[in-house]
Amino acid sequence: MSSCSVCRSCAALVYDEDVMAGFTADDSNLNTTCPYCRAVFVPLLHVEFRDLRTNRFFMKPSGSGDSIHSATAPPTTTATTISSSSSGGGSSLSSSTTKSPDLMGFPPAASEGSGADSPSTLSASHKNLVREPVQSDPLGLLEPPAEGKHSSGTFLTRSNSVGGPLQSLDCSLAPGHGVSTASLPCSLQEATFGVGTKRPNPKPVSVPYLSALVLRKELETMLENEGDQVLYTHKFLSQHPIIFWNLVCCFQRLDVPSHLPGLIFTSEYCNNGVQLPLTSLSQDSKQVYIQILWDNINLHQEPGEPLYVLWRTLEAEKRRPLAPPDQQEALTLLHTIARSIQTNDVYGPMDLLIRELKRRPRPNRQRSIYREILFLSLVALGRENIDVEAFDKEYRQAYDNLSPEKLKTLRAFDQPPGAKAQWCLKCFGSPII
Repeated sequence: MSSCSVCRSCAALVYDEDVMAGFTADDSNLNTTCPYCRAVFVPLLHVEFRDLRTNRFFMKPSGSGDSIHSATAPPTTTATTISSSSSGGGSSLSSSTTKSPDLMGFPPAASEGSGADSPSTLSASHKNLVREPVQSDPLGLLEPPAEGKHSSGTFLTRSNSVGGPLQSLDCSLAPGHGVSTASLPCSLQEATFGVGTKRPNPKPVSVPYLSALVLRKELETMLENEGDQVLYTHKFLSQHPIIFWNLVCCFQRLDVPSHLPGLIFTSEYCNNGVQLPLTSLSQDSKQVYIQILWDNINLHQEPGEPLYVLWRTLEAEKRRPLAPPDQQEALTLLHTIARSIQTNDVYGPMDLLIRELKRRPRPNRQRSIYREILFLSLVALGRENIDVEAFDKEYRQAYDNLSPEKLKTLRAFDQPPGAKAQWCLKCFGSPII
């Protein structure tokens, strides 16, 4: 799931925590506010499907999800990716679902919670966020420290007791640690079942992305009018898609188990118009894999790729004996940024990207240097090794130290995140990148 949106006024990318921070305490208001130009718009929750079942599965429908796992056919999964995009449409909850182009997604990773204290109330230069001050070096970029010399200050990277984040992992235990940028983990996307024909993916669905207050009001109204039995029938998805998909998004974001994925698995929308019997929602729910995505590549109008996507692409191709000069230059830039983050230096990458902007001006620039550095750090060093709260503090300190001349090169979306956005990220955790 990802609630990345585009402001229709300033064309800036507005990410999940900024969307939530822009909601008001009004249970009838569907609008959010752009943090950069203060324009209001209705964000959309986009649902994309990847159906990994084969026609052989539908030839032998089963009443229980347990019988799906057989000796002749491997386990099958319906993967659902949810993301939000911006829209300037109306704010009526009776809006019908709309079509949108397929998303480019990212490998999954476990959502990471945050602390309880506000980042703005703590010291940004002397807070030790690592229990054991041991810096991991998954890229092999750091030089061994001199004996008797200890580093001080905020640690952006966490120590990793099970090996570097780029170490090969068992895809059956942690799918999606590959380099694919598709919505599904590469281990699932590239799976071949041998027997049967792969079914086409259902078309994407888009619904308004609701705040928690609006969602609660609409859910209570539905239960008062139709009773709680509607929650366990296929009518919930077909007749109340806005409430349904927002509940799926909310439960997944809070890591709360529910039976709703089972309704997706058996719905007529995901089965070529055929409603499968609702026999075991708990078992059917296990056949649906849901991701919360932080970014939405299809919303990027700026030429080229984000740095974290470029990292995945170049890391997959760097094994070639002869790499083009432009790839070598890009790899040098990416490794320099990653090396700086490993040493808790955010000012260096900021200064480097500002110089790149001066050297190659981009009038219609849409990506912020904050997101470029943060997302690259999470992908290159591993999200388990990056503390987003510490990163935000170091970024704010580095931003305040920029000269007026360098600040003229930046735009409003390059500023550090606001306090509301930081609290939303702390309460709901960071999505997958």
